[in-house]
Order: sequence, then structure tokens, then C-alpha cells
Amino acid sequence: MHATHAPPTVIRPVRAFSTAQVPPQRRLPAWEKHNADALIALTCRTRENEEFRAREDNLQLDRVRLARVRTTAHAVERSPDLVGRQPTAAVAVFVSLRGNALFEQAGRRQVLRPGDLLVCDADGHFARGFGDGLDELVLRADRRALPEEVRLPAPGKPLIVRGNEANPYGRAITRLVGRALDGRDPAPPDEQTLVDLLSALVSGGAVRPHVLHRALACAHIEDRLRDPRLSATEVARAVGVSVRQLTRVFAETGRTFPRHVLGRRLDLAHTLLSGPHAPTLSTAAVAAMCGFRSAAHFSQTFRERFGIAAGELRRAAAKHR
Repeated sequence: MHATHAPPTVIRPVRAFSTAQVPPQRRLPAWEKHNADALIALTCRTRENEEFRAREDNLQLDRVRLARVRTTAHAVERSPDLVGRQPTAAVAVFVSLRGNALFEQAGRRQVLRPGDLLVCDADGHFARGFGDGLDELVLRADRRALPEEVRLPAPGKPLIVRGNEANPYGRAITRLVGRALDGRDPAPPDEQTLVDLLSALVSGGAVRPHVLHRALACAHIEDRLRDPRLSATEVARAVGVSVRQLTRVFAETGRTFPRHVLGRRLDLAHTLLSGPHAPTLSTAAVAAMCGFRSAAHFSQTFRERFGIAAGELRRAAAKHR
């Protein structure tokens, strides 16, 4: 039996930035610098004499950057000059969690309410306002990660998915990004799943059906990864395809459905066994937490995948604490 994924060589923890320890007069410049480095370069301003406070939790993957942003009232702008000096070559997804947010581009204004999702070209000139403060999720994805047939929303015409719309791709993005940043799951989300969900969201029917089905299938797997009862039948039913079609969807990626699930469970186990709580976990406990029915099967596949026994990795992690 051979490995299906390259072993994770770098653990990317969620990193938090806060203005709490920054002098009030330096907070906006510090906030602008952080966003330029971690997400998207913006010019920020507040109402006169109004104190600004902000926190951002960031997770950076290879082609995708995720963030949860919480701030007091302010406004931001991504001007043509700023785009020219600090381009991203990326598409941005904003998911509003609290408060109304104004989005203005090419002379058109849109209001986002809690639960709404907006997709735009991160290198398009835009302005945003948050009169009641801000709490939102952000996904920034490299354009090159998306299929060539996917076209970004035109200036002034961002893609907006309202919170009351039954859009499975937008809802899945919100779930996966939110879970990745709130500490519920120690392992980063599957990056290709996020890319596929975004492609499906903005495609307008341009991408192939197997990408749409794979996006929803992999999102469902992420949701249920820890459950040992997870099955192809369950996932096929959730996606609305037959088990045979689900098998074809995964075959086009070069791996089977069981190998994909196994790979993601091993990713999760590796993160647990090399993380800060590793000394308190037994190999059997990690196997159960990651959806394995058999500790022996877990130990065997873990060594085959990573070239080290699960217990050895846990002891090595404990020595470095």
C-alpha cells in the first residue's frame, strides 16, 4: 500500500494580530501593515477622535489565505495606486458575520448583511465601510489556482450570495473557513477543496460537473472526517449523485474515495501528534479522534504514510515542548 499524499512538512498554526498593545495613534498604520503582509493591502480611516480596535486571526496555506477580522467602526479603500504598488493576483471572498458592510466599486454600492457572501477581484479598485464595526471571514485565493474557464466578477458587479439563498458552495466555504479559524479543528482545511468550492461558486456553470460534485463531496468529508461511520453512500447522498458517479469523480483526481478519506484522517492525526497537546494523547485516542475503527490499522497506515510510528512522533513532539 502506497501513500497518496505528500506528508505535511510544515504545521501552519492560526496566528493572531491585535491592536490591543499598540498605542492608539499607531493602530491604523499597524493595522494597514499587517493586512498588507497577511491578506490585502488597504488604506484605513476612522471617524475623527474615534478609537480604533481590531483583531485578525490568519491562516496561510500555499495558494489560499484565510482570516477572521473583527474591528470597531472604520472604512477602507483599495485604490488604483495601492493595487499598482501591492498587487495580489487573487480573488477575495468576504463573509459577513455581524453588522452591515458597505461595498462600493465602479460607482455602484452594495450592502452586505450578516450571512451574506461577496466575491470580487482583489486587485479591483473598491471601498468598504463598517459603520457598526466588523466581524467577517475572508478567503483570498490565487487566481492561478482556479480553472482557466473561471472568470472573476466584473468591476462594479461583485458576486453576492445572500444569507437566505440556498447556495451549497457558499455555505460550505463559510463552514470550512470558520472552523479553520475558531480552533475547532487543529488541522488546516483541505486547500483543494476550498479552491474547488470557490471555482464552483463563481463559475456560473463554466466548470465541469465533476468539479462541482467533488467540491461538495470533499466539503462533506471535511465536516464528517472524525466519524468512523462516514461512507461513500452517505457522501453520494449528500451530494445528490450515485455511488458509481462519486467513484468516477474521485478517479479523475488520481485517487479513490477511501484513499482521500484516509489521507485527510492521517493529516489530522499528524497535526494532533505533533501539536501542543500531543503529550496528553495516546495513539489509540488519536486513532479514535480521527475516525479510525482500528488502532492497529491506524498505526500501520500512519507509518506507511509518514515513515515514522505515531508514538515516535508524539514522543518527539513532547521533547520539544
